[in-house]
Amino acid sequence: MATISSTGNQTGVSAPTNRADLTGAKQMGRDDFLKLLVTQLKNQDPLKPMDNTEFVAELAQFSQLDQSTRTVSLLEKSIGNQTASMQFGMLAMIGRTVQVEGAVIQLGTDPATLNYALDRGASSVRISIANQNGQVVRSIDAGSQEAGVQQIQWDGRNQNGALMPAGTYHYSITAVDNRGAAVAAATTSTLKITGVRTEGDQPRLVAGDQVIDQSAILELH
Repeated sequence: MATISSTGNQTGVSAPTNRADLTGAKQMGRDDFLKLLVTQLKNQDPLKPMDNTEFVAELAQFSQLDQSTRTVSLLEKSIGNQTASMQFGMLAMIGRTVQVEGAVIQLGTDPATLNYALDRGASSVRISIANQNGQVVRSIDAGSQEAGVQQIQWDGRNQNGALMPAGTYHYSITAVDNRGAAVAAATTSTLKITGVRTEGDQPRLVAGDQVIDQSAILELH
């Protein structure tokens, strides 16, 4: 279910990473092959010239090597152009708000909205908010709630009423029914896109210190 991950790069666009060599281990290049073939022709025994069949086979091998090298070069160029195009196309997302699976809070100067959906009705619902060190800074008792989508506003203050610094927080939902049995809760995160970066040769959206896969976006605002 995880769709977002942490990153140290928070804003802007980073340069694409170097691509891995698509040809694997270093092999003989076409120039090396041609030099070897010319040397072989120059040093053959005039009384026993190279067999035509062997000569044709080596020329065919050279042609195949040359074609493979050109294909790999064109493929690398095509992938590089496609990645750059996707990256610049995603720049328009900066400043937009997205909703993705997860339980991340992007606290700024305004209260943060926590979204979740209960699998069934619950007699008691508690929301625990933790900082990036995993320390719970605020617990909210939401009381009884019906099944379905729910929203809770966090004013950004800790349990003692002190305003917490802006940044990334996480939350968890603990819900039980009237028999004390656990009620499942699916959480979603509302995040503001702050930049674009490249990971694994693919452009990714960045929200603060979180990296988002485009396919994980549930809603765009």
